[in-house]
Amino acid sequence: MPKPDPVRSQKLSRVGPRQYSDGRPQKNLWCHSGATSVVLTTVVDSQLLYTIEIKIADATSVLRGELASLKAENDSAIVSLKNKMETNASAIVELTDAANLSSDTVRDLERSVETLRKQVTTLTEKCLDLEGRSKRNNLRVAGLKEGRENGRDTRELAAQLLKDALDLDETPLIDRAHRALRRKPGDGEPPRQLIIRLHYCHTFEDIMKKVMGTKELVYQGDKIRIFRDLLAEVAKRRAMFTPVRRMLRDKPGVRYGLLYPAKLRISHDDTEKFFTDPEEARRYVARHLEEAE
Repeated sequence: MPKPDPVRSQKLSRVGPRQYSDGRPQKNLWCHSGATSVVLTTVVDSQLLYTIEIKIADATSVLRGELASLKAENDSAIVSLKNKMETNASAIVELTDAANLSSDTVRDLERSVETLRKQVTTLTEKCLDLEGRSKRNNLRVAGLKEGRENGRDTRELAAQLLKDALDLDETPLIDRAHRALRRKPGDGEPPRQLIIRLHYCHTFEDIMKKVMGTKELVYQGDKIRIFRDLLAEVAKRRAMFTPVRRMLRDKPGVRYGLLYPAKLRISHDDTEKFFTDPEEARRYVARHLEEAE
């Protein structure tokens, strides 16, 4: 029997039983040394490919699970958001209705307030007019020293004062006369004004004309001033026309006067204007009278 060739036995090798990564046995492969590398490469490639497929399958399974979990969470969140949106939409509708109702109510209240404001303004003017009419025959005398009465009735003093100071033909008939209702002034303080109510309206008008035509009034050595007994509000309104009246002074061909209670009349170039707003009167004078100069 021939002996085996030792060289051939070295070149011929046996690939023993192998297993795949999942434990499956591989067939025994006999190969010559020239084809060994090719066979081994093929086996390794197959094994790697199978391993990669397994890992891809595992990763895919994990990703699918995570995606399913994420989808479930998203679905739950979306449902919750939808519910909240529906709730918010319902609340917005209610708020819109309430806002519209409030807006309508506010408009109604504004109209009511405007109506009431006009009524209050009208009633205020009527009250001022009525109170002013109750004082339309009243005069005030400022500058008459305290104690000039000297025991006489104040009406007698007032009648004699008007006759002497204004050089009247007759002694005026006086209904009432008294000092201003405040405490008696001390030394160095101005005397209280004397308030006089005349009986006849025409007497009042005659006296006011005399006052306007007299530069200085003196009674028993006292320099006095005589003027209408005006309401505080009326006096305030009339005082607001003082700057405009100063602008009208010494204007050639311009006549002006302050009517009761507080209405400025301006006459020039056959034109007559009436103003109850001092600012409007000032603009008119600045535009039509001062620019004309």
